[in-house]
Amino acid sequence: MRLIFTVPTLCACLLAATTVVAADVAELMMTIQSNASSDVDRANAFEKVGDLAGEEAVEPLAAFLTDEKWSHYARFALQKMQCQGVTEALLQSLDVLEGDLRLGVIDTIGRRREAMVVPRLAKLLTHSDAAVAAATSVALGEIGTKDAAKALTETLDSEKDPGRRAALASSLLLVGQRLARTGNAEEAIGVFDHLRGAEVPRACQIGATQNAILVRGAQGVDLMVEQLKSQDRGFFQTGLAVARVLPGEQATKGLTDLLQAESSPNRQELLILALRDRGDRQALRSILEELKSDSTAVQLAAIDAVGMLGDDASVSVLLSAADDSNADAVLSSLVALRGDLVDAALIKAAEPPETSILAVKALGKRRAKDSASLMFQLSDGNSAISQEAIVALGTVVPQDQFLDLVTLLKNAKGGNRKQAIQKSIHAAVSRSTQPDACAEALGALIPTSSGADREFLFDEIRAAGGSKAVELMRQFATGTDETLQDAATKSLGRWLSADAAPVLLQVAQADGRFANRALGGYIRIVRQFELPETERVAMAAKALEVARRSNERNAAIDAMTRFPCVGTFDLALEQLDVPGSEPTAAKAVLTIGRIVLELDPEKGRAGLKKLIDKDVSKDTTESAKAMLQ
Repeated sequence: MRLIFTVPTLCACLLAATTVVAADVAELMMTIQSNASSDVDRANAFEKVGDLAGEEAVEPLAAFLTDEKWSHYARFALQKMQCQGVTEALLQSLDVLEGDLRLGVIDTIGRRREAMVVPRLAKLLTHSDAAVAAATSVALGEIGTKDAAKALTETLDSEKDPGRRAALASSLLLVGQRLARTGNAEEAIGVFDHLRGAEVPRACQIGATQNAILVRGAQGVDLMVEQLKSQDRGFFQTGLAVARVLPGEQATKGLTDLLQAESSPNRQELLILALRDRGDRQALRSILEELKSDSTAVQLAAIDAVGMLGDDASVSVLLSAADDSNADAVLSSLVALRGDLVDAALIKAAEPPETSILAVKALGKRRAKDSASLMFQLSDGNSAISQEAIVALGTVVPQDQFLDLVTLLKNAKGGNRKQAIQKSIHAAVSRSTQPDACAEALGALIPTSSGADREFLFDEIRAAGGSKAVELMRQFATGTDETLQDAATKSLGRWLSADAAPVLLQVAQADGRFANRALGGYIRIVRQFELPETERVAMAAKALEVARRSNERNAAIDAMTRFPCVGTFDLALEQLDVPGSEPTAAKAVLTIGRIVLELDPEKGRAGLKKLIDKDVSKDTTESAKAMLQ
């Protein structure tokens, strides 16, 4: 519903709100000024009053600035207040305060960032107390205006003490950054350039240099190059840092020109990495030249950069540069190349008779589906290329060719080839979106398989999952072939989803050779998988019904304790009457009962009384009595 307020109504609301705030402020100030207030109440009042109070609270709050205990609370309150009188009160207090109290007020003045205070603060920059001068320089750095910059600069130029110069320089650097952020680029550059030429700590000079380049933007290229030519490691690193972010083609050209002229392999490597991080393809031609470098480090950096900046035209260049020492780096770059035509270029390089094994590997890692037919072609034989082609099929083969991959396994004689095909099938199954098709293709090989080959097929069908996989396991587990029953019940016992439960229950109920194993797998599903409460309780009841041995029944009871509810409580109580399960059931009743007492107090108390009456053991009986107290 849309609410409509008339002007008189709004005015009345605002007046009422103002009245409430005034009352709140009066109450807070009373708490602050009363000697009867506790320290906690007074501290809380100080914290709140700064958000609500006006001019009327300035003088009483300022009175606490001289109080050793409450001065900092008063400062925090005054710092938040948007009143003209606050600044004057803070400035006046500087005439009477000393030590840490004075330093705290100077800090508060700086945090308020009011330009009007600069002339008054500037007089303290040369104070006889070095701590006062340092705090003042920090405050002016926080204010960050042109006048603050002027005051700090003039004091810096006349100051002789190294410690004070360091404090002034640090604050001046902060002012320059604030000026830059507020759109005063010219003034900021002036500040940074002044620091660059001043006798100040090296860290300030480096910081000023970096900021001077960044604020200049595209006009900072020459200054950037100057740093990259410096033999001073700090300034060189500064040049590298800004080289990664300085905008414009001129910055890239400055770097590539420097790369061509640089003779130090170490610096060449670092320049190439900076060009890579810029992401400007204009640098690619210069980087490609470095693939011929005699320095391994430079060559590897160039290979890496080509992977980030190159496209399909870079495929042949990278392959030509590959050798045993850099093959892994070349492969990584081939995989990283971007562009719609890269896969086509790699397929061409992988085609016989001049097949590049690196191109084959790269196609696999890129998951280039268009290369599947070529990979099947290359998979024939036992060469290194055929092995890599088989491995690549695991990531490139489309679902409609999965059966062809399984056929390779069917026809494999053994050794490394079979292992490669199995690895490929595993990869294909893991990424498949059609688990039923995978399970059906693999299941067809099971009757004629044996040993490790059969174990592999069962594992992959389990990994595929889905309704077809479960149905295959049901057929094998309930069939007449005991070896298949054995393998199927093992797989079902490690199934990755709860949909194996009906088959496991069916096998358990049949009381065959593997019934005990199947019931264990069924109970595992009850214990480990996410299930609706009603379904879990029903499954637990089925497990208890089918169990023929005490250890099976106790395993089901123990599983129930992980999911306490009214249903599992009732089942546990029933088992108190079953010989061989009394101790386990008693522990389960205690464990589940703690929760049921909250869910259904009446049922919980009745169940615990039954446990007491059964008196299964002294410990459980006493624990149940304690829970009822």
